[in-house]
Amino acid sequence: MSIASIGYLRIAATDTAAWMTFGTEVLGLMDARREDVAGAHFLRMDDHPFRFMLEPAETDGLLAAGLECRDRSVWLDLCERLRNAGHELEDGDAAAAARRCVTAFVTLQDPCGNTLELYYGRRLDYAPLISPTGIKRFITGDEYTGDMGFGHAVLPTPDMDTAATFYTELLGLGVSDELYPPMPPGAPETKILFMHADNPRQHSLALYNHPYPGDVVHIMVEVSSLDEVGRALDRAKAAGHTILASLGRHVNDNMCSFYVLAPGGVAVEYGYDGLLVDWDNYTPTVSTEGDHWGHEYNFPG
Repeated sequence: MSIASIGYLRIAATDTAAWMTFGTEVLGLMDARREDVAGAHFLRMDDHPFRFMLEPAETDGLLAAGLECRDRSVWLDLCERLRNAGHELEDGDAAAAARRCVTAFVTLQDPCGNTLELYYGRRLDYAPLISPTGIKRFITGDEYTGDMGFGHAVLPTPDMDTAATFYTELLGLGVSDELYPPMPPGAPETKILFMHADNPRQHSLALYNHPYPGDVVHIMVEVSSLDEVGRALDRAKAAGHTILASLGRHVNDNMCSFYVLAPGGVAVEYGYDGLLVDWDNYTPTVSTEGDHWGHEYNFPG
């Protein structure tokens, strides 16, 4: 499997200060306080130098998802496979790699135009997380699971079949679940394809078969207790942020979570108790229900 985890996101923000306030005071992430020539701000959640790069922009949305390869040989093999399949890869220069705290990376678009950065050799600084809201830790891996990435992201892929082939046959991600959620009468069929990387998290990426504003359907971060989820929900409500989904528990990955709208319109799932899987003894599922309970959805507009 070529992809070890989803390592970081580059997020375009028309108001980086508002995003940083949301990230630190609501989500409980730490301001990494890194200098940046382009004026970006950085949020960290573990011993990685950052997990979210917030870049000043005229429109809000997702700029790129950083996908990590375990080492240089895996990365080189993946790049060669992609080029042989006709995909155009742009090599990142040394300055751009240093900005991302990686050894090397390439940029490409998936078949639906989502930008990916494939990299290896994340340069860790091992500084401890000091959460401004007192969160003890975010679930990103440990000595038993290795790095599991920051959480997960769901990307819009209107051409689901082509995108699924790209992610599974070229990038090597594995399918963990196909979800066909119940829809109102007359609504088009919705399919979400959940895919895992080379770590135990039930999914690191998912594909959504419709266009979606902002280039990302949602992103997820996970904490270590239900109390932390509840306290974050209280903070989000007190700060006046739109709650997109009430507290609930998903069927396929067991995540107990709520969804909140970040400044600029990025949806963030804040969860606990996500499923960890032994992939050698797992059969991919097909689901027709998204939730065991809760998650009453409220999408503005």
